[in-house]
Amino acid sequence: MNPAEISRLSRVRTDAQSGAARLARLNARVSLSELAGLCGVDPSTVWRWEQGIRVPRGEAALRYAQALEVLARTRAQKDARS
Repeated sequence: MNPAEISRLSRVRTDAQSGAARLARLNARVSLSELAGLCGVDPSTVWRWEQGIRVPRGEAALRYAQALEVLARTRAQKDARS
């Protein structure tokens, strides 16, 4: 694992535990099922991450981080146009 991936894991775990990940998903109007599909996990897994029951790990966590980064960029672009 490279330093960028470690940084991503740390950030996505913090965002999941703090509720920021769930908020980003809801603000983007993306369902649990849609986000789970992008991450290659079951929707219940994303729900557990968002509830702080489980911690995102491995490749699925990196895909989750990437998806959240896309949602954040999309939100920033939308806000800039407003």
